[in-house]
Amino acid sequence: MKLRTKITLLTSLLLIGILLCVDIAVYSLFIKSATQNAGEILLSKWEPFIEQGESMSTEAQDVLLYKSLTEDTLIRISIPGSVRTITNGADFDLNEVPVTDNRTKGTKLLQKDDERILMVYIPVETASGDMGGFEIAEKMDDLETNLKILVTILTSTTFGAVLLCMLGGSMLSRTVVRPITSSIRTMREIERSLAFMKISYKGKNRDELYEMTETFNRMMERLEESFWNQQQFVSDASHELNTTLMIIEGYSNMLRRWGAHDKKVQEEAVKSIYEETKRMRIMTQQLLNLASSQQGGQFTPESVNLIQTCKLVIAHFSQLSTRKIILHSKEKDNVIQADHSKIKQLLIILLDNALKYSTAQVELHLTKQEEYVQFIIKDYGIGIPQGEVKQVFERFYRIDSSRHRKTGGTGLGLPIAKSIVEEHHGEIRIESHEGAGTEVIVKLPTALSIRNT
Repeated sequence: MKLRTKITLLTSLLLIGILLCVDIAVYSLFIKSATQNAGEILLSKWEPFIEQGESMSTEAQDVLLYKSLTEDTLIRISIPGSVRTITNGADFDLNEVPVTDNRTKGTKLLQKDDERILMVYIPVETASGDMGGFEIAEKMDDLETNLKILVTILTSTTFGAVLLCMLGGSMLSRTVVRPITSSIRTMREIERSLAFMKISYKGKNRDELYEMTETFNRMMERLEESFWNQQQFVSDASHELNTTLMIIEGYSNMLRRWGAHDKKVQEEAVKSIYEETKRMRIMTQQLLNLASSQQGGQFTPESVNLIQTCKLVIAHFSQLSTRKIILHSKEKDNVIQADHSKIKQLLIILLDNALKYSTAQVELHLTKQEEYVQFIIKDYGIGIPQGEVKQVFERFYRIDSSRHRKTGGTGLGLPIAKSIVEEHHGEIRIESHEGAGTEVIVKLPTALSIRNT
């Protein structure tokens, strides 16, 4: 069943249910009100006669009441020891109706032979002090007529309201379903053509359909961006690997042709093949690290002393480079909740970049605030052009491709660093001036609540 049909049926059924409840309530209230009013009229009519007849003998009382009766009225008098009925040709009786024994006036509506009969009760006290009563019963022909008119009106109005509801429900469902139908067409076109398309929405109200369309369009934007980033990633990775393999192939061919007779050619080829193979291995490992971090790889939070970790990484670089890395920190201990191996990898990436692209000393400033720690890695090297600072976190991005190959860079270090920082719910940014040096500023929260994956 289509949504449009469901909306029409559900709104119609809901209205029918509401109208039936209203009709029943109106019908019941009408009967109650009509009975109450008719009872009051009947009481006010007969009370004077009954009061007048209290001082009369039984025969005179019966004559008085008989003269006031109509063909639709019947009186039943009950006193201790006897019950008598006075009628003037009424075509109904109260033989099957129990005698009322009550000390207060009352009104009730009887159903007898498909006719409604109104009966009122007036209690009286006999001369001997016993309680008796007068029961006046009258056919409610006017009530029957009015009820038939009321039922006809309620039936007509209910039927008309249902028809109008079905028509309105159809129009409402058409209005609601139209943008959904348009969205379905767009989705089918996307499925067929595999193109990234957005759903147009002409409504001015920011309703649920608008929010659904906006959410879908944002999702398509992210999917398109992710798709093209993936395409670029595959293209860049293929280019990098292909370049390395071409170099290896070239030196292997040179080694095959002249290496057996020329020692110098042999050493150059073997050295180049080794360097390119090592570079390809490093790049492959970095690709795996990047993919692991972006797919939610294993994360093991623990207490990490940043001071000790920084000193450990600096000691590592002191074995590889004669250049100094100076640590500036006012605190002796700086402990945060983090993954120790990833923090160590982050420091290695950032310090390695600082050493590669500068010739002076590198400074590492470490400070602690209440909720986060900040470290700044500062070098005095060649810097980054202002327009390219935001792009250095893109995978395989090159400011100068030849410079990267000379330094052994793969263009993956900073993307991995950014991924590690984001995994720790931190922030990373770069401030650089070409020819004046670069500062990499990292903020990490001191406490983490990260799920192990």
